[in-house]
Amino acid sequence: MAQIPPEVQHKIMQFQELQERIKALILRRQQLEAELREVENALDELKSVGEGTSIFKFAGRILMRVNKDALVKELTDKRETLELHIKTLEKQEAHARKRLEELRQDLNQALAGIQAI
Repeated sequence: MAQIPPEVQHKIMQFQELQERIKALILRRQQLEAELREVENALDELKSVGEGTSIFKFAGRILMRVNKDALVKELTDKRETLELHIKTLEKQEAHARKRLEELRQDLNQALAGIQAI
């Protein structure tokens, strides 16, 4: 069996690191999407709450009464921030997948060349 050249070993290592990075990006995106669904559900619930109804939210371990309009604004801002983070992660993931495919093609060519020797 032919010896794998150091530059090919380096590409293999890059390939594996990129796979791990993609997994981490996917996991983080899924976490943010779950958080976004929670925020959207809370906003939907707030639509059905009457003006005189007391609304509470957790602040750490403390339950506080809050103003409905302020809470709606806070959740809307949070939703926008989450959507922006998700879009950023999607772009990073797409870029990483493209780079992974390029590395895969390079490795296939390099390994085919080694086996031909």
